[in-house]
Amino acid sequence: MSEPIRFVFASDSHGDMADPEALAALWEFCKDYKPHVRIAGGDHFDFRALRRGVGTSDAESGESLKADLEAGMDFLKRFLRPGGVYLWGNHEHRLDNLIASSSSALVRDYCQDIKDTINRTARQAGAKVILPYHADLGVYRLGKMAFVHGYAHGENATVKQGLHYAVHGGGLVHGHTHTLASIALTQHGSGNAFSAGCLCQKEAMAYSAHRLATARWGSGFVAGWVDGDDWKAWLVHKVGKRWVWQTGLRHFTPRI
Repeated sequence: MSEPIRFVFASDSHGDMADPEALAALWEFCKDYKPHVRIAGGDHFDFRALRRGVGTSDAESGESLKADLEAGMDFLKRFLRPGGVYLWGNHEHRLDNLIASSSSALVRDYCQDIKDTINRTARQAGAKVILPYHADLGVYRLGKMAFVHGYAHGENATVKQGLHYAVHGGGLVHGHTHTLASIALTQHGSGNAFSAGCLCQKEAMAYSAHRLATARWGSGFVAGWVDGDDWKAWLVHKVGKRWVWQTGLRHFTPRI
């Protein structure tokens, strides 16, 4: 019998706004669980100076990208392994927006150089798949599991995306919303959808301080295994002051 493929999906570290405690938990978990496939779910750079609507009077517009780039690149180098997957998020996609729309050739070239460096770093770290931030093309599938950065907002985002992407009897894992959720899908064949939480410091992200949704953010990631059409996934997250996880897999097949 083949060994189940173990995976871990981690997203939304947001470059220099990453939470050192959450990253420490992820590194320790990976050491224990030894996943075969590591999926970087996107938004591993914040690029707040590049977000749409930032004006010259905003403090963010004058921020250097250097620390953000270094932190994001360090994450990819440490997290990805041969056979890994990197899904671009909406924050990485800010580069694509400027490449496509900026009237400044200098800005376009600079953003293209950053994009090329990020993807080259991911490949050197071991990424076999790099997918764009795209609701159709940005979907990675492993058995009956689907993984996306995330394209929906609000309280029903996990259900909405689960019903959209999960196949019959399958599951979906997404990032983007920074919330922790595990929801049974009410569709033919059932299935589940998971929102993986985030790896960033909520307090440091001033631009989201006045959004009600920020109060629901939670630190965590998703792990699981796939064996043919069989699969299992679960949230790994902080409980009080501690992180709690299970890494030992036991299987029982009744003989009747």
